[in-house]
Amino acid sequence: MRRRVVLVLLTFVFSVGVHAGSAAPGSLSKLHFMSNDVVIVYTSGVRSNVPSCASSQPKRFALDGTTEEGKVQVSGLISAHAAGKNVTIKGKGSCEAYGDTETISYFYIAD
Repeated sequence: MRRRVVLVLLTFVFSVGVHAGSAAPGSLSKLHFMSNDVVIVYTSGVRSNVPSCASSQPKRFALDGTTEEGKVQVSGLISAHAAGKNVTIKGKGSCEAYGDTETISYFYIAD
């Protein structure tokens, strides 16, 4: 029984990442700093696995600028944008920060 529970949990953990969207390396544009502390950024990178909640806005990602994670990400996005660097973005597979825009899980400077 314990083995089955572990197997089910592992299946869930690994399946969550499968449904998350991503963007191949691309430039950032249109950084929007919303009044609710959400930051929205557009990417020129080719998107894949766009979650259904973000299907109307497939070229953009969002993050919550009030969390410690979000503050670090905002700083990194501004730096990458100012330096003209291409960024690869991995989403969370959900639109928790902004209803029609996939929330950023992490990103990295691609060049």
